[in-house]
Amino acid sequence: MRCLRTGWLFIWLAPVIGHAEDGYQRVEVAAPYLEMHTGPGESYPIDYVAERGEWVEIRKRRTDWFQVHTRRGRSGWVSIRQMRRTLTEDGSPLQLRSYSQDDFRERKWEFSFYGGDMDGAALLGLYGGYSFNENLSTELSFSQALGDYSSEYLFDINLLSQPFPEWTYSPFFTLGGGMIRTKPKSTLVQTEDRTDSTAHVGVGLRVYLTRRFFLRGEFRHYAVFTSRDDNEDFDQWKIGLGFFF
Repeated sequence: MRCLRTGWLFIWLAPVIGHAEDGYQRVEVAAPYLEMHTGPGESYPIDYVAERGEWVEIRKRRTDWFQVHTRRGRSGWVSIRQMRRTLTEDGSPLQLRSYSQDDFRERKWEFSFYGGDMDGAALLGLYGGYSFNENLSTELSFSQALGDYSSEYLFDINLLSQPFPEWTYSPFFTLGGGMIRTKPKSTLVQTEDRTDSTAHVGVGLRVYLTRRFFLRGEFRHYAVFTSRDDNEDFDQWKIGLGFFF
């Protein structure tokens, strides 16, 4: 009977022993409860609630959210606000470092607003991007160029390659395509709006600033495939402030 009790005790403690060997940091829930979401955000539902006195392991951090794992095998994402109400193994409050460039490298989503120039016309736009890994991401953008004689609206999708993500001043290269819609302003001659396909290549520079913010500058060269006999091309310069999560 004693052997049987010892066996059950070993089975119950095995997950704890195994996790400790993995080197993850363990913290104790000091608040009445710890809400564990299914994903890194308030919009994700709460899947499990860890109670006061329960120990959890920190597996991963994504900006303001931490992925934790309980000894019962439950895992979820906890906000930084609640993680500050946990204690380390020596009984002291958990010290959380500020955002760093490492968080920027591990980002999944980013957004930016930018302004610039497109063949002498003022350019305004925004984009959203998703990172597959540190080196490769995809982006979707919308821009408007306000010229003296026409306005252009651009919709682009492109791939971005960042060969040196660990650099504070990190260059990148883009390749993509999209659509451009031209709306003439002239009232002397009636001209129709045009919608044409585009392709572009570009080069740029990302600069991590602080917390969730970064600065991005970019040059692109566009080719416009028109329905007429000759195609067109133009250059685009832009700079913007972005944030990530």
